[in-house]
Amino acid sequence: MNIAIVVRQLGRLLLLFALLLLGHAAFAAIRWGMGHTGEEAATWAFLTATCIAGFLGFASSLIGRRTQRDIGRREACLLVVLCWFVGAVVAAIPLQCWATFCSESTASMLDGFVNPFFEAMSGLTTCGATILTDIEALPQSILLWRSVLQWIGGLGVIVLFVAILPSLGTGGKRMFLTESTGPTPEGLRPHARETARTLLFVYLAFTVIEIPLLIVCGMSVFDAVCHTFTNVASGGFSTRNNSIASFDSVAIEAVTTLFMILSGVSFALYFLGLRRRFDLIRRNSELRMYGGILILVTLACTLTLWGQQVVNPDYRIGVVGGDMVEPTLVNSFRYAFFTVTSILTTTGYSTAIYEDWPGPAIVCLVGILLVGAMAGSTSGGMKLIRVWIASKLLIREVEREFRPDVVRPLKVGRNIISPDVRVSAIVLVLLTLIFVGIGTGLLKIFEGADNIDLTTASSAAASCIANVGPALGRVGSDDHYSWLSSGSKLVLTALMLLGRLELFAVLTLFTPRFWGRR
Repeated sequence: MNIAIVVRQLGRLLLLFALLLLGHAAFAAIRWGMGHTGEEAATWAFLTATCIAGFLGFASSLIGRRTQRDIGRREACLLVVLCWFVGAVVAAIPLQCWATFCSESTASMLDGFVNPFFEAMSGLTTCGATILTDIEALPQSILLWRSVLQWIGGLGVIVLFVAILPSLGTGGKRMFLTESTGPTPEGLRPHARETARTLLFVYLAFTVIEIPLLIVCGMSVFDAVCHTFTNVASGGFSTRNNSIASFDSVAIEAVTTLFMILSGVSFALYFLGLRRRFDLIRRNSELRMYGGILILVTLACTLTLWGQQVVNPDYRIGVVGGDMVEPTLVNSFRYAFFTVTSILTTTGYSTAIYEDWPGPAIVCLVGILLVGAMAGSTSGGMKLIRVWIASKLLIREVEREFRPDVVRPLKVGRNIISPDVRVSAIVLVLLTLIFVGIGTGLLKIFEGADNIDLTTASSAAASCIANVGPALGRVGSDDHYSWLSSGSKLVLTALMLLGRLELFAVLTLFTPRFWGRR
C-alpha cells in the first residue's frame, strides 16, 4: 500500500477545497460590506476553514512528492473513501465555526461537530437530509455553501478530481471506475480524464440552462442558483424551510421536475447524443424502464389521491407549509408527479406531505425509495439496472423449480448479462437491504424503542443509504433529523457514505487482506 501517494493526492483535493472556501469567504465579506451583519460570522468562519484546509492540503501534498505517480487498485479504493470522508469533515468546518462565532440563537442548530458533519456529509453525498430547523435563518453564504457541496457531490468529487488534476497517471482511470456508479462502469472515452471532462461539460450545460429558466419562472437569482446546484445534483437542499412548496408555482415545479428527470438519466446517453448515436439511445432498455416506472407510479399515486375523495369527501392533500388543497385530478397529478420524480431520482425536494397520503400511494412510494434512477446518473439508490437484474435472477430461479432442464442466457434488452455482473448486482441489493436492517436496529438502540417508531427508523435508514433525504414518520417531507441523538446521526452519515459509494469501496477497507502485503 502506497500511503504516501494517497496522502499527497488527498492534499491536492484539500487545496481545491481551500480555494472554494476562500471564494465563499469573499462572497460573505462582500455581503457583510453591503450591510448584511449576519455575514460577519460567516466571513470569519470561511476564512478559518480556508486556513485549516490550506495548511492541511499544503502539508499533505508535500508528502510522497518523489514517490511513484501510479495508483493501484487498493490505493484508488482508499483515496476515494478518504476524499468523501475528509471532504465532509472539511466542509463541516465553516458550519461549525459559524455556529461558534455567531451570537444569534439560531446558530445553535449547528452546535458541536456532529450536526455540521451530518449536514456536510448529506451535502457531499447528495442525500438532502438536514438537521436545520430554520433554514431561512442562515446567511446566504452558508446556504450557498450547502448548495455548492451538493453540486460537487452530484457528479462526484473524484470525477472532478480526475478532470482537473493531471497528476494521477493511469491511476486516474482506477479512481474514476471506483467512484462511477452502475454495474459496468466503463469510461466513455479511452482516458478517464477525457471521460470526466465530457461528463462535466454535460453537467455544466444543465446548470447553465436551468438557472435562467428558474429566474424567468419567478425565482430570485440567488434561489435559482442554489436550487439549480442541488437539482442537477439530485441533492434536494433548498434555501427555504418549505422546500419547493415555498414558491407555490406550477412553472417552477415543472422546470424542477424536468431537470430531476434529466439528471436521473445516465450521462453516458448524453455522450451518445452528442455523438449523434440516437439509435443506441432508443434501444436502451434501462431508459425505457426508467420512463415506464415514472409514468406507472405517477398514475397510481394520482388515481389514489383523486379517488380518495370518493371514500372520504373531506380529504385534502396536505402541502408542505400548512396549506390543504382539494384532490382534483389536476392537483392530484401535480403533487403525485413531483413527489414520485423526487423520490425515484433521490432528489428529495418536497411539495406535498406525502406521508399522509392514502395507503396504496405510500406503498408505491416505499417501493421506489431504494431503487434510484439509471446507473451513471447523479441519483443515488441501488439503480434500476441492478434491481432489474436481481428480479430476472429471482424469476429464473423460480422457473427452474418446474423447468430444471431449461438453460437460457440472462438478458437485459439485447445484452447478455455476464456472471460477474449478476453476482455484483444481487450482492449489492442484498447488502443494501442488510444495512437498512442494521441501521434500523441501531437507531432503535440509540433512540430507545419507545422514542422512535419502526416506520421512522426503517425509512430513515433506507432514505439515507439511498441518498433520498426525506423519509416517513418523524423524518417526513416537512420534518428534519435534528431531534435524533448524536449516535443516530453518525449511523445515518455512515449509511450516506456507504450508499453514495455503493457499499463495496467502503467495505473493502474493513477486510484484513486489503491492508496486507500484495
